[in-house]
Amino acid sequence: MLGITLQDPIGSLIGSPVATIRPTDTLRAAATALAADRVGLLVVVDARGVHGVLSERDLTVAITEDADLDDIRVRDYASTELVQVEEEATILEAAAVMSDAQVRHIAVARDGVVTGVVSVRDVVDVLLEDHREPAE
Repeated sequence: MLGITLQDPIGSLIGSPVATIRPTDTLRAAATALAADRVGLLVVVDARGVHGVLSERDLTVAITEDADLDDIRVRDYASTELVQVEEEATILEAAAVMSDAQVRHIAVARDGVVTGVVSVRDVVDVLLEDHREPAE
């Protein structure tokens, strides 16, 4: 992340493709996808578009409610509110949106179409980069 600051566009933090899942998939499929993709959030999509997101936290709630992971569908636990910013928003602006919405992930979009997801960890890495001692 060398050279990235809080004033750079949030789009500069997008790394891998968006991890997605269908609303009709099971929660077990979602858990498998989260683990396989090493992400904390899946964007819920089908042929009609984006329907929301399913986070690790949503899956944890399902488990604590004894949901049958092989029977219950993603749509039953996914959040339908998609917190997003456009790619050209600054990292600092995106961090403020995340804080206000009390979420750990934010969808990043270009012209309203989700192109990536950024986590609070990504934002913290940028913040800490300014405060790390240079290597000798």
